[in-house]
Amino acid sequence: MKAETVYNVIQALSSDEKLRLHAMLGVTVVCDKKPRKRKRKRISVASAMDDLLAKTFNK
Repeated sequence: MKAETVYNVIQALSSDEKLRLHAMLGVTVVCDKKPRKRKRKRISVASAMDDLLAKTFNK
């Protein structure tokens, strides 16, 4: 069996099955999942100007 085939099969496993495989092989796995940053909503320049003018002059 080629290493590429094994790699593709392992990538297709679910996370639980990957953990089980690592336990069978006796490999310790360090999980370093980083928290995802929240995507900011993009607005147009015209919309930003309208908001800025509305907040500035409607006080």
